[in-house]
Amino acid sequence: MKLLTFAVANGARVGCVAPEGIVDLTGALSATRPDLAETAGSMLSIVRSGIDIDAIGTESLDRLRGENRFAGYVVEAPGYLPPILRPPKILALALNYQAHIDETDLDFYNEPIVFEKYASSMVGHEGEIELPPFPQKVDEEHELALVVSRPCRHVSAAEAPGHVFGWTICNDVSARDRQRERLRMGQPYSYAKNFATFCPIGPWIVTAKELADPRNLKQEVRINGKVTREGNTKDMIFDPFEVLAYCSDYTPLEPGDVISLGTYSGEKKIEEGDTVELETEGIGVLRNRVVASKVPWQSFATGKPTGPMVRNG
Repeated sequence: MKLLTFAVANGARVGCVAPEGIVDLTGALSATRPDLAETAGSMLSIVRSGIDIDAIGTESLDRLRGENRFAGYVVEAPGYLPPILRPPKILALALNYQAHIDETDLDFYNEPIVFEKYASSMVGHEGEIELPPFPQKVDEEHELALVVSRPCRHVSAAEAPGHVFGWTICNDVSARDRQRERLRMGQPYSYAKNFATFCPIGPWIVTAKELADPRNLKQEVRINGKVTREGNTKDMIFDPFEVLAYCSDYTPLEPGDVISLGTYSGEKKIEEGDTVELETEGIGVLRNRVVASKVPWQSFATGKPTGPMVRNG
């Protein structure tokens, strides 16, 4: 099942992809399974509950079809939000494809390089990536991401598949000039990868029941309709289950945690006016438009790609 979160007037609801279109799954489950009405209210609640959402969701939709009530739950033009609005944490990998290591001229390490992305930086499918208001090379980074299904600590790679709720697409947008500057300071990742809107994610989560093994999926980036790079998840140095196991050793993982699994090689630059499409086989397309900064940043020198903090007085 493909599960998404979409905006409504008073908040957000969970939806799913059906042959007829996007369906309000929160509403459907509330109508057919009142005992699950509270659980169905958010993606995080569904993940935490441990219910078999594929079976229960399918049963609910089939019942509505049989009762000729299905059309009332189809959502026209949903406003996509990040699939999980506030994941407990977002972890991401650097340098998980050898060709990407080669193009960066950086050293490889025998363990995954893990950093954090902030939930406050997320935007959904069709949302805007906002560029900083100073000269900056900004890159998209097309990545497969997993969603943790249940608490786990010190699991093995063989056990890891049982701790995956599903799979989505993450764009680990990166401010490269700032990243290079911070590399000299010993902190290259978190700062340059967490400007507001620098974590597009979606459009939905494909459950592990629908996509059990993501280790051989084609990947493609299109900028304004033109293919700019292609990859395959089989080229990861550390596969998704190895990464989950590694992360579970050094920090407790919680239901709803997201782990973004690194990007592949190729030209990644994005600019104002671009439409960026990241496609992963078996999942779909995450699409976002790139726009200029909408407000000035008070503490940043607008005419410099890198530089000191602007101080009052």
